[in-house]
Amino acid sequence: MVSTEKTIEFEGRKYRIDVSQKVSTVGDFDEKNSTVYVDKDMPAKFHEGIAVHEIHERNVLKKGHSYQYSHNEAQKRELEFYKKKHGDKEGEKMLLEEEAIVLAMPGRMPPTRKKKETDATPVPRIQLIMLKGAIYEGKTYIIDNSHSLIGDIVDFYEKKRVIYIDKDIPEWLFEGMAIYTIEERKLLKQGSSYADASEAASKKELAYYEEKLGSLEAAQKAVAEELKIQSLKFAQDKKDLKDGERKVVNEDVPK
Repeated sequence: MVSTEKTIEFEGRKYRIDVSQKVSTVGDFDEKNSTVYVDKDMPAKFHEGIAVHEIHERNVLKKGHSYQYSHNEAQKRELEFYKKKHGDKEGEKMLLEEEAIVLAMPGRMPPTRKKKETDATPVPRIQLIMLKGAIYEGKTYIIDNSHSLIGDIVDFYEKKRVIYIDKDIPEWLFEGMAIYTIEERKLLKQGSSYADASEAASKKELAYYEEKLGSLEAAQKAVAEELKIQSLKFAQDKKDLKDGERKVVNEDVPK
């Protein structure tokens, strides 16, 4: 029987790599358990590189940077790892091949709560200000929707309290997406995996939409609209990668 678990040492600490299950984002990191989860269908040659990526990405994210900036820094660290292990040319080839697989994955999954299920999730409160800002739990955030984002449709630069929302997102979805990204970041900083943080943040977002729009059905449609746009974004990212219009390691935007 082939083992579905291995270990890696990174910056003086040892981490487990678990490849026993499906991971919608290919790689995930549960800092509380010092475990990196890698999709079970991912070729073994990528396991260590993905682990390096996930651990370094979380370290940068916890300093308050946006996800995209953290991801870019993790890509650089992963590329450095591959080059050291396999040489410059093969290392670059491996990261490009890996990224093509990642872009084909679904990413964030929709919340699963059904109409008849009881849910104790408290309804979040958020107030938009001047159409370009939001007040949430006593803190004011800037909402910037002037960018076409790479890799996702929402991002959060916590250090400056800036929430980036893709320019193609309709304004009526801004509030829910702001709640989602703030709540997700809280849990990631506490050591949760992306999967657990996303699930909890999605419940908060769904509860908000349900109260605002008047029904669970309408709330689920709102989230489905977000994920539809996200899917189209991922498809375009994948096309750009094939057409050679996108670098393996992106520039640091937005910081």
